[in-house]
Amino acid sequence: MTSISSLCGIVVILLYSPVAYTCEADNKLESRMTFTRHPQLLAAPLNDEVNFECSLSLPADQFFWHHRPLDSNKWTLVHNSNGTGKTARLVVTFDNESKAGDYRCIAFYGISGLVSDPAKLTLATMQRFSDKNDVIIEVAQGNTVPITCPVPYSEPEAIVQFYKNGALIENVELVNGRTMVLKNVRVTDSGSYHCSVNNYITVVTYTSNHKTILKVHTNTTFQRPYLTKQLQTEYVVTRGKNVTLECFGAGYPVPRVTWSRLGGSLPSKSLKSPNGLTLVHVQLFDRGEYDCVWSNEGKPMKSAIILRVVEPPRVTWQSNTCEFHEGGKLELSCDVQGEPQPSVEWLINGETLVSSKTQEMTGSTLRISDVEKRHAGIVQCVATNDYGSHSGYEILQVQPKQHVVGEIGPRMNDKAESKPDYGTVSRHKHTRGGGRRRKEGKKKGGAAAVVLVPPDQPNVTRLSDVSVMVRWSVPENKGLAIQFFKVQYREIGPKMNGKQPKWMTANSEIPNYMRSFEVTELQPDHTYRFRIAAVYSNNDNKLSPNSVRFHLNRDTGIESNKMPIPLLTNTEALGPHQVLLVWQNPDGSAKIDGFYIYHRASTSAGEYYKTTVEGKSAFNMTISHLLPDTTYEFKVQSFSIDAASEFSQILRQKTKKPIVEHPVEQVVAENKLRPSESNKNVSIHVIVGGVFGASLILIALAFAARFLYKRAKYKQSQESQSEGKPITNGRVMNGGVTDSKINITSNPLAGLDTSEDIMQPKSGQQSSMEMTSFLNGQNNNGSNNGHNNGDAAGSDVNVTSHSEPSSLRQGPLPIEQRL
Repeated sequence: MTSISSLCGIVVILLYSPVAYTCEADNKLESRMTFTRHPQLLAAPLNDEVNFECSLSLPADQFFWHHRPLDSNKWTLVHNSNGTGKTARLVVTFDNESKAGDYRCIAFYGISGLVSDPAKLTLATMQRFSDKNDVIIEVAQGNTVPITCPVPYSEPEAIVQFYKNGALIENVELVNGRTMVLKNVRVTDSGSYHCSVNNYITVVTYTSNHKTILKVHTNTTFQRPYLTKQLQTEYVVTRGKNVTLECFGAGYPVPRVTWSRLGGSLPSKSLKSPNGLTLVHVQLFDRGEYDCVWSNEGKPMKSAIILRVVEPPRVTWQSNTCEFHEGGKLELSCDVQGEPQPSVEWLINGETLVSSKTQEMTGSTLRISDVEKRHAGIVQCVATNDYGSHSGYEILQVQPKQHVVGEIGPRMNDKAESKPDYGTVSRHKHTRGGGRRRKEGKKKGGAAAVVLVPPDQPNVTRLSDVSVMVRWSVPENKGLAIQFFKVQYREIGPKMNGKQPKWMTANSEIPNYMRSFEVTELQPDHTYRFRIAAVYSNNDNKLSPNSVRFHLNRDTGIESNKMPIPLLTNTEALGPHQVLLVWQNPDGSAKIDGFYIYHRASTSAGEYYKTTVEGKSAFNMTISHLLPDTTYEFKVQSFSIDAASEFSQILRQKTKKPIVEHPVEQVVAENKLRPSESNKNVSIHVIVGGVFGASLILIALAFAARFLYKRAKYKQSQESQSEGKPITNGRVMNGGVTDSKINITSNPLAGLDTSEDIMQPKSGQQSSMEMTSFLNGQNNNGSNNGHNNGDAAGSDVNVTSHSEPSSLRQGPLPIEQRL
């Protein structure tokens, strides 16, 4: 067990694994992905519409909203949520009290979700006064008198007004929102006082049931100090707020008041006045017992007031990037402050964790005994008490278990050697100096080499300050069929430690019929290269040539304004799987390289698929590979090499229902032969057929026996030769072709590639690392509209980074062969 708390600040991470990865502070990430606006608490009457809003510093792919009813611990998805870019809004029709409670938004970057602080929706209401009797106050003139309004419960807080003898009193100075203070009273201040309260949301006003009768006299008879208002013995105030401790006494001669604090001195920012003791910007150390003493010539009167200071939760957890091994153990602790002690909720990618055999949540500590790839992403510690909620997050990257890929084909000096598999099924020999790879024309045994046709060099188009569209084509493929594509990119810039930046892999598996992909989370004013990897039906792969250098310029607003917005005029369902789109280009003189078509199923509100149509004169496109009897929404934008237009209007079209073919009943013609002739012919046919069939069975048995004998001899020979050699998927690796599969999958937060840019396999080992671009794997739609370009969001990526050689040779695509 290795403690790395010194590197993680207040976060303590314990990793039980053969290799431990440290946490390094990533302030850049913290500044890029934060909520700039959390939802705000609201009070509303029934049948009102309420709007919640959250904003982030970084545009998200999509947003969701969750609701937790009052007196419940369960969060549920709110379906009528929406949001794109940096801001999301939720409109709640408050037609039922069950919709009160907490609301929070979740911003998704790929499959990784960041949760906002919740906001409470409460029912705006105000109760009636409950006072039952008049209050009578008699004092000698010169004293200070409080007139207090018995304010009923109100949400939001009620507005208080005072009246004397039925007339409104203007410019009243209130203490703590409900007490009017009359200083140095005179006989003329005598009278009948009452109050009213108003709720500005419900627009309801109530008047107190009873009155406060003030009688000011001029008697000079001695009177010891007494309280003119019932003392509030405990105050609860939120940290940072101001509060006035009320202690009103009277007597004759007019008494004076002194304040003290039990066990210490008064706070330096405290103010004494006839209204009481005012504490400014209260802190936790200000809590305790405060004593007020009224004294004149008689016995002093002492009263004690308890001050409690509460504070909303605060998670002091600096954002870090940590990497762990799949199958290892970890322990995370967040430092939580708050009064009263907050409860703690743990989330991964917006989902609340629950205790299980492998997950344990004890207070502010999370323990995972078996780290899985699904744990990669945003881990949040959310602290909540009655006065608020706050959270901190950390980025966890999971390093997958390494699998050894066996060498297939001839071995040098009969020694086992493990190498990565790139290119075709026929293996290549690599020189130590990273020279050219020499292809062998045939595999051992004389079989012809498998043909893998790579994609052409991709073209790149700017979509926004942080995203581009990558387009490619594939030559006529006479070799193996392509299963899916992957997009890789690398920043071109100054070398670090003498090495080029590493190739990053966008983690979506792009369907084999797609020829475009949006890469997001790039940096403006940076230069990149891109390349496409095709993965074939035998799970092998091949790379396209690298794109030309592409500099991602910042948008000045000029280029995008020049791009005409297409007019999407018509959609037509051509069948269960196809829809025809027709659009117009409103500006034939504009420089347009083509159009991007976006489509997705309307019912899912999921990711947009993107299709590229080259040429400014294009006006229609048939979208295929759709689901039958499903409604889709479509939109179009024009593009050039420098910019893309705004989106067209969205049109919806439903594909046709699948065609069901009913089996045709077979009608057998009636036999026209007489019964005697028919039976005769059948008997002859049965006899001839039986003799012929018996002959065939005898011949087949003879061949089978000979084949089984030779197979047994061959198997015995092979077992003697393969003794002590490694086995893959039940077959001997030396000299045979294994049937193990090579998979390229995606896991966006499993970690960045840390392998060398130029790497040569060594004898007996394979270099294999999982490489991803953090929060960059999911493909978003253009112009930050926040939708993905594929449906492989939850899969894993296992790739290795290799450099681009100085010549035009392409570096191999990293893969992992699962045994």
